[in-house]
Amino acid sequence: MSISELQAGLVSGRWTSVDLVEAYLAKLNQFKHFNAMIFVKDRERLLSEAASLDKERAALLSSQEGNKGSTDALGKLHGIPVIVKDNICTVDMPTTAGALALKDAESGFDAEIVCKLKSAGAIILGKSNLTELANFVDTHHTWGWSCMGGQTMNGISGSAHASGSSSGSACAVALGICSYAIGTETHGSIICPSVQQGIVSIKPSRGLCSNTGIIPISTTFDTAGPMGRTTEDVAVVLETLSNSDEQFSNLDAYSIKGTRAGVALKCVSKLGENDSAYVVYNFMKVVGQLHTLGCTPVHEILEDKLLSKRASTSYRPLSAIDDALNESINKDYFYILKSEFKDGLADILAKFHSVPSNVRDLASLIAFNRENPEALNPITKNQEILVESNDTHGISGANYKHLLERVDYISKTITDPIFDDLDFVLTAFIGPDDSTIYNLAILSGSPIVTIPLGKFPDAPSYRTFHGFTNCPGVGFGLILIGKHGDDHKLLCYAKQIEDMLQQF
Repeated sequence: MSISELQAGLVSGRWTSVDLVEAYLAKLNQFKHFNAMIFVKDRERLLSEAASLDKERAALLSSQEGNKGSTDALGKLHGIPVIVKDNICTVDMPTTAGALALKDAESGFDAEIVCKLKSAGAIILGKSNLTELANFVDTHHTWGWSCMGGQTMNGISGSAHASGSSSGSACAVALGICSYAIGTETHGSIICPSVQQGIVSIKPSRGLCSNTGIIPISTTFDTAGPMGRTTEDVAVVLETLSNSDEQFSNLDAYSIKGTRAGVALKCVSKLGENDSAYVVYNFMKVVGQLHTLGCTPVHEILEDKLLSKRASTSYRPLSAIDDALNESINKDYFYILKSEFKDGLADILAKFHSVPSNVRDLASLIAFNRENPEALNPITKNQEILVESNDTHGISGANYKHLLERVDYISKTITDPIFDDLDFVLTAFIGPDDSTIYNLAILSGSPIVTIPLGKFPDAPSYRTFHGFTNCPGVGFGLILIGKHGDDHKLLCYAKQIEDMLQQF
């Protein structure tokens, strides 16, 4: 059920916020084995919060003589429960990022986006499971696993392939445990689990939503973002989370008619032959119908041609600019992440009211994990990303600023010109390893919207990215990529494509 439908039921009196909390708690119990959650707030406290919001709504409605049925003054999220990822600080629940070292850690404050949700009247049901420390522990860390929450399952297939790192947020939405949830992303952590679990999401433009009060990887590339069942729901939540006054929930503001969409197919090049055929077939069915919306698909502009739009320059920030995300770029990009992670983790843990383990920085986290081997992933038993991050000199390191300039240069000279004659880029999507254009969008901080497209059939020959095999029922989807700051336009275009898909 959508946010607008839930809100309509609250206003009409068909149900109350107390009813919604009870229903969602029942679903949480029903699907407990999916390991979508790390913490669920105490039932009595939740019911007390819900009852208070019900009284607030009833008082407003009773005071509106001749205008009953309107709660615009309260907002679209008033009285509706939400789940937030457990790297987002909350004053009334522990914040662990899934790490045993942060068990029972109390921040003592709410993240800015949590403050916005509470001000809008949202009820925080609990904290969702995630790939531990947002998948920044070990190169081969299991998607969706954390020491605090176990292995999150895929909400539409029931398999262990939940993707990540916002695995639990996606799972909760897919299972109907909540109508919307909040995830965070550095590189794929909102988009990937949304696609593989068949839900809608947006990775907002960099800077649109505050990262204050979120356990970080990167101050440069991190962002929070909403995950939901429909484009409409995601837009409503983004309107609350964002630092902008833009009315993202007005999805009629921009028409897709008259737009040009770059069609990128290289995303499926790393899939097996059967996978490619199946995904491309479903993707091209969508592309073939864009004309019915008045949108022109630009077939000849595939990824290789998009990349050829780079500026010719002698600066040459990378050793092989013709392949924009080659080994050299990845090395630079991940060095930036590791440097920012070292300082960022220490900065936020220094603000925590209580950390029982006394872990306050990377060095003490690494030491804790060595002394407590049960804290590490039981399959990989490794923490090399933590060690490599700690070995950097943080953002004061000699190379950090230079590398940041290099990566920024790539986004300006390669990614930005893509939108000189295109309104957005459309591609099928499985995961970040499959799409160069997606990786370029990450570097530039572009907005990315997901729309479910289908699920892999019950056949062992189909697979998802990272070499997983035998994944029947795992989702794949469309992603729309826009120019930085075009979040509202992109959501409007996505809504019109979503409506078109309902006719298939």
